Amino acid sequence: MVAIGIDLGTTYSCVYTADHTGRIELVRTPDDRELTPSVVHFSGSKVSVGFDAKEMMGEDPDNVVVGIKRSMGKDHRQEFSGVAYTPEAISGIILRRLAEDAALALGVGISEIQAVITVPAYFGVAEKEATFAAARIAGLNCLELLAEPAAAAYAYDAADSAVGSSLVFDLGGGTFDVAVVAATLSGPPRIWAVDGESALGGLDWDQRMVELLWNKIEAVVEDVDDCRYDDEFVAVVGAEAERLKRELSVRESASGRFRFGKARFGITVTKGEFDAVCRDLVLQCHASVERVRRAAASLGAPPVARILMVGGSTRLPMIRDELNRMFDVPILIGDPDKVVAQGAARLASRLAGASAVHALSGADRINSVLPRSIGLLIYSSAHPWREQPYVRHILKANTQLPVTKAVAAVSTIFDNQDKVRIRLYEQAGAVESEDPADNRIIFDCEVSGPKKAPAGSEIKVLISVAVDGRLSVEMTDGRNRPLSMEAFMEGTLDDGEIVEQRQAVAGLMLST
Repeated sequence: MVAIGIDLGTTYSCVYTADHTGRIELVRTPDDRELTPSVVHFSGSKVSVGFDAKEMMGEDPDNVVVGIKRSMGKDHRQEFSGVAYTPEAISGIILRRLAEDAALALGVGISEIQAVITVPAYFGVAEKEATFAAARIAGLNCLELLAEPAAAAYAYDAADSAVGSSLVFDLGGGTFDVAVVAATLSGPPRIWAVDGESALGGLDWDQRMVELLWNKIEAVVEDVDDCRYDDEFVAVVGAEAERLKRELSVRESASGRFRFGKARFGITVTKGEFDAVCRDLVLQCHASVERVRRAAASLGAPPVARILMVGGSTRLPMIRDELNRMFDVPILIGDPDKVVAQGAARLASRLAGASAVHALSGADRINSVLPRSIGLLIYSSAHPWREQPYVRHILKANTQLPVTKAVAAVSTIFDNQDKVRIRLYEQAGAVESEDPADNRIIFDCEVSGPKKAPAGSEIKVLISVAVDGRLSVEMTDGRNRPLSMEAFMEGTLDDGEIVEQRQAVAGLMLST
């Protein structure tokens, strides 16, 4: 068996392999590239992934999917050639491409590959379940999902640092995580706290550059509406926006040349202009950093002694400038595009080696935390009476993982009540709130209540969250006897839907 680590990114994906000694190596694509764009192009019964798909954005934009990672955990199906594909299926196509490329490079079959796939630490339950389903659809053996800050910590050997905490600042193409990682005096290294935004990343900076370019184009083109309705020109503006953003990481100004019809013109953007239109995005990052720093400190984490930069978007000078204003500590930036895949490969090697003999010990891993609080929807039936239902949070954000059978007790309302509906909610906003509107449902079930029991009979809800953030729920009566239930996990596919989507993906011819 071969162990690999996959950074399944919003804009680019990367694969590393590791042997039993922990030595890691980049898995290049068949055309000798280090990264694969997370872009999919559908063409009848054929599908392409990567640079070929990205090149079709101008020619055939309606059949190109970009940034599917942001749709994970949502019922956002897209139809191509009469077939509806879920976000899990489209991510599965990307994983299938990565797995086939890795199998070719390593001289093995896909069935011989064992993978650790990274996910943003701030992904909720539904997004993580969707990522695991994507691996199943791709036919890939996923050993575990790994929080991206934990992957970075493996790669940077942050857990071995004896000087305070490491702040992992992970700003990728579409998601943002920030985490505090440190060794403990009496136990294994751990993540103390996480925060972030599941829809904040380089794509947002690209969009600000696009808007800035269009404002400048309006000043030099007589009828800008003609430009806006020209798919090819729109694609050119998008591509130039990404290029200019990269140039401004190392220069004070950057210029692009454009042609529309007979008109030819140049556009120059200064670093100051770009910084100004992106200031609110930087402040979103700032707010997350402040929250995670306070949360980690309240839990007893050592002070931050260094910052580890992860994700291609950390190359933006405005990001480093903001962190320098907030902290007087070293900022380390190695290979931000690859560090997450490197860490995932290290863990994959350990898991693959341990699985044949024994479970991986706690001392060998960096455990993450629950990114969002999880609770029960409660209707008052006794004092103190509350008119409106509310969410009673059972597991708080930044609870150490794994969690095994945390108990929440509820009671029946009527004598001989044979059915009880139980709903679990997950914190949706940046801070915990009891208002159901500030939470999102993640688990909905109907429990067969205790037989011939009086009102007030106890039902125990046993909530478990695995080390990789995947949720499981059991129900028992007051005497710990199992109760049957019909359950639905919101935002995820059931086994039948996974089989259906896997068949749809298997029927596509993946272009090489």
